[in-house]
Amino acid sequence: MKIFFPLISASILVGPVTGIIGGNVLPQPKSYVAGVRTTVDPTSDENFSSCAGALIASNKVLTTASCASTTRANFVSVGAYYVNGGEDGDEIKVIKVTKHPQFDANTLANDFAILTLAKASTKKPVRLPAVGGADIRSGSWATAMGWGITSTSADAMASEKLKQLHQQILPNQVCRDVLKVPMTMSHVCAGGQRGQSPCEGDIGGPVIVADASGKGNDVLIGLISGGGGCGVKQGVPGIYARVSSSLPWINAVMKAK
Repeated sequence: MKIFFPLISASILVGPVTGIIGGNVLPQPKSYVAGVRTTVDPTSDENFSSCAGALIASNKVLTTASCASTTRANFVSVGAYYVNGGEDGDEIKVIKVTKHPQFDANTLANDFAILTLAKASTKKPVRLPAVGGADIRSGSWATAMGWGITSTSADAMASEKLKQLHQQILPNQVCRDVLKVPMTMSHVCAGGQRGQSPCEGDIGGPVIVADASGKGNDVLIGLISGGGGCGVKQGVPGIYARVSSSLPWINAVMKAK
């Protein structure tokens, strides 16, 4: 699964660290987590989710433009627990890919794409955040999810089951100082602990916080975008796409046919 983290220099990747995504396997699937796939042919070598996204409406999956740019997003497996997606997810064909018009591949600003599905999923979508990013506060914690590789060794494999990782949200200035990249309001900076980071295959995966009302509904505040160095080096945070920054565009695409 060669979904890369484009903002990290090779000098940071200085040796294998097992269990780099850290976290743990979820006890059960999340209805809104979607694997993004090239094929659903069980005989194909590409029969796996190479990046991820989140169901935000019955026929719309929000992912990153970087995921849609590096993977032929032909199908999704919504609500899947396994990386091959065929055992439990809604396997649905993608009929349209809409990238954010202001996506910048160099800085990962506005790193969003919406996949329109050929039919409605039976799964429950995730909640979108409030306008203005009120759900994101420095020092608070969020949960990232994906099927990315779990080692930086040469024979690294994707996680068979969906995993989650708790990351502390940091001021954007931290990512700006450490990664030497521009940070905008379309970014979220988080993480930085050695051995605790998303990696290849996790791009586009949802980043959620619990509903403040206590009703148990997850709120989608971000998507895994870049940075983090796969957790090889302490103090290297990751960059996430801030969903609240693009709500007007997201809502407009959701309403379009």
